[in-house]
Amino acid sequence: MGKLLKKEDFNRFLLKLKSKGELIAPVKRDILRFEPVEDVKEICLEGLPWFPIKKFFLPAEHHLLEIETRRPVFKLRTNQQVIFGAKLCDLNGIARLDKLFLDEIPDQHYKEAREKTILIGIHCKEPVDENCFCESMNLKPFYDLMFYDIGDSYHIEIGSEKGRMLVSKFKDHKMELPAIKTEKHLKKIDISNYFDDKHWQKDTEKCLSCGKCTLLCPSCLCYDIHDEPDLSGENGFRKRLWDSCHYKDFTEVAGGHVFRDQRVSRYKHRVFHKIQYFKDEFEDFMCTGCGRCIRLCPRKIDFADTINKLK
Repeated sequence: MGKLLKKEDFNRFLLKLKSKGELIAPVKRDILRFEPVEDVKEICLEGLPWFPIKKFFLPAEHHLLEIETRRPVFKLRTNQQVIFGAKLCDLNGIARLDKLFLDEIPDQHYKEAREKTILIGIHCKEPVDENCFCESMNLKPFYDLMFYDIGDSYHIEIGSEKGRMLVSKFKDHKMELPAIKTEKHLKKIDISNYFDDKHWQKDTEKCLSCGKCTLLCPSCLCYDIHDEPDLSGENGFRKRLWDSCHYKDFTEVAGGHVFRDQRVSRYKHRVFHKIQYFKDEFEDFMCTGCGRCIRLCPRKIDFADTINKLK
């Protein structure tokens, strides 16, 4: 059983969310992107933002601790946040990150960000464009609340007790939830026997190793750690920076050896991690089918199309 919100009351609900923490939602600037929102009228729910919501849990550059007179000071975030308007593909990206940053040895920075965040999604009535293939990725209902546009109202599905508290006074509403249907599909979900297929090389001939696909991916999580002391050596900080398995130095070790020095091996590693390796370990695909790595690739490399051609 869900809840019902009239669209005439929608802005009042958003203002209520602002009282719960910093409201983050899609806004149209130079591009559609998730940003902290002051004026709720700026929120744009059409289309898919270029960048996923992972940056609000794993920032591109994040100070993990500071060194003060040679003593480490571990500093966590303190602000609450509400992320509104994320699609199911981005929300499932957070579910993938949870498996790696929460389930075994929790990352305290990530854990605090998750505990202080409310996740509210908006259902896609139809795919964003021809690059979406989320229907093949077995996405799960992962959210605190999910909004479904039903004309003059929103049907709201409740995914957690945290979400239930936000809509407890709304009118009950029941409906059959629509599934997302995409034109693009993966025809193979087990690619373990196709590592040496020639089609990977064809993609690699176009690849620039720019790393854009990994930076835009809702579930890519690779990072590097840098320590930066000041000139006195007394103070400084340790920071975490996004990294990419497409960069040649990603697997470089002491002595200069690079384990994946060929571009084709780096490209295949990313795809196999998304489709095969992660699923073998956790039973879910790491890829959520958002299509960003295809849509925004400067060379328009389509690994889903390549998988469908494997023989």
